[in-house]
Amino acid sequence: MPSVPERYFAASDAALRGTRPTWWGAVVADDRFPDLYDLNHAKVSAEATDLTLAEVVAELEPPLRAAGSRHLQIVLLRPDAAPGLVEEATRRGLASSDDTVMELRGDAPAPADVGRVQPAEPGPELWEVLERSYREFDVTHPEVTEQLLRWNREVLAPRGRRYYLARREGRVAGIGALQVAAGIAYVDDVVTFPEHRRQGVASSIVGRIVRDAAGSGAAATFLLADEPGPIRLYRRLGFEDAGTIRTLLGPAPWVSGGRA
Repeated sequence: MPSVPERYFAASDAALRGTRPTWWGAVVADDRFPDLYDLNHAKVSAEATDLTLAEVVAELEPPLRAAGSRHLQIVLLRPDAAPGLVEEATRRGLASSDDTVMELRGDAPAPADVGRVQPAEPGPELWEVLERSYREFDVTHPEVTEQLLRWNREVLAPRGRRYYLARREGRVAGIGALQVAAGIAYVDDVVTFPEHRRQGVASSIVGRIVRDAAGSGAAATFLLADEPGPIRLYRRLGFEDAGTIRTLLGPAPWVSGGRA
């Protein structure tokens, strides 16, 4: 049976214009958002021991060219299923990074001050806070920021994405989001702004999101974490390690200077 992330991403990719299945997974692309890596890439989910980089590029190049994307990103939902591809891509100079899949097991402890976290309606304040939060992820390129905001305004919010703002002393201290697809809840984009850190803001945001995810009837709740600090936090809130997602990233070989 597909894992929780596989089921979630298969459903959420339906929001993109250019999703196409392959024998080893899928190619996703969207010409509305060419600079967003997570919307234009190859996703490997099947057992594919003999899969080569050339095979992936052959499937990925036409839709990414059409979308105007200039990067090569391969997401492995089960890294051990395609060891040859990982080895070859690394040898060719693609950067490799891992996200820890964390799944809620049982009931998460609800922080006492979860009430200070409230849902936010789409509008000027939310988009301004969301734009500010991207800088905490080192997203600073204006075109990338603009595409991220449009992705949220035009696609995610109409598909039911819920946003949450935490406030301290009348100021927005943090933000988080909840998306449900295929009965799976995904906790995303949790950010505490620097001047409010170590005050329990992230715990309050995740606690509220988890509570609402349970109320939505979701069969499972998960998130992705890539740094030790957040991983420790999420473990305290009832999440457990449930696997790894590996991302391979580099310049597209169809763009001048690409190496793959």
